[in-house]
Amino acid sequence: MSTPVDVTGVVDVRVTGRGSKSEMTSVVLLPDGQSEPLLMRRREAVALDAEAELTAYAGQRVRVTGSRGLASLLVDRIEPVAG
Repeated sequence: MSTPVDVTGVVDVRVTGRGSKSEMTSVVLLPDGQSEPLLMRRREAVALDAEAELTAYAGQRVRVTGSRGLASLLVDRIEPVAG
């Protein structure tokens, strides 16, 4: 089950699942005021690895609208924000 969210934070690209069969390069959101990163995927993504559409925001502060599942944030909309 997923929960609708509107989250602000900084986008980062990092290796997730290090040392496991699931190791890959992923795009994560470092949410404001939270310590745990959220793995981001576009809702219409076809691959599990980092997507160019999301990596383009690396290092930027953004607002993401989408749905939060158990282990990921399904992105419907992403936009840069000031500050």
